[in-house]
Amino acid sequence: MIMPLILVLGQSLTMNALQPPVDDNLPAEEKEQLERTQTILKFLPLMIGFFSLQVPAGLTIYCFTSNFFTLAQSLAVRKYYELNPPKIELPEYWDALDDMSNMSADDRRAAAEAGIAAGPKWSDIIDEAKFHYVVDRSPLREESE
Repeated sequence: MIMPLILVLGQSLTMNALQPPVDDNLPAEEKEQLERTQTILKFLPLMIGFFSLQVPAGLTIYCFTSNFFTLAQSLAVRKYYELNPPKIELPEYWDALDDMSNMSADDRRAAAEAGIAAGPKWSDIIDEAKFHYVVDRSPLREESE
């Protein structure tokens, strides 16, 4: 009976420690959904504890050690990147992505090669096609109609 209790406490600790911080700039709808998700996830450790009562003790020990190593590894990686933040070198065209209409052709090509959709959108192509029309011309030869 003690192993399921330890598993529930360990799972709760892991979930609280690994939960990302809440962004204050989120829209109200996303905040509400995040709160609902967190409320549901609070019951997950209890459910895991209930399941651990139904299975052999070896599986409960495995879940506990897996939980422990996951927590330790995640905290170690998080601390490493706090102490050694990665240097991110942005390409030259990065600032121009905000206003793609002023991007040079080379910048658009470089962005497209990087996988960023810098070309025209399908809706733009359709809108442009609506303004083209066929000129009705008389045939050069009478029999070519």
